[in-house]
Amino acid sequence: MIAILESFIEGGGVRAWIALALLLVASALSLSAAIGIVRFPDPLVRLHAMAKPQVLGLALALAAVVVAVGTWTALWVVVPVLVFQLVLVPVSSHMIARAGLRSNDYRHEDLLVDDTED
Repeated sequence: MIAILESFIEGGGVRAWIALALLLVASALSLSAAIGIVRFPDPLVRLHAMAKPQVLGLALALAAVVVAVGTWTALWVVVPVLVFQLVLVPVSSHMIARAGLRSNDYRHEDLLVDDTED
């Protein structure tokens, strides 16, 4: 694995270094999302850790793929993945929030305004 990475960096030049930097930032964002999901107490708080850094991490990883490959075909393969991610993450976050509210799996004292109360 190390030999493959070394040959890619030596043969790729500046594009390889940019792709490597993008992948490192993407992995750091994905790691922060994973730590937030484990650390935060309830589903409503976990939504922020789940959605925001994960989407940006995936976008940076896909940008690294496009930079590393360097063709228009790679861009057109990556764009639908990013579009689906941007469309479906808010929907899944909303579904998780509704499930958390319906199952009473949240801390009531942390809510400033609860619009679901009757």
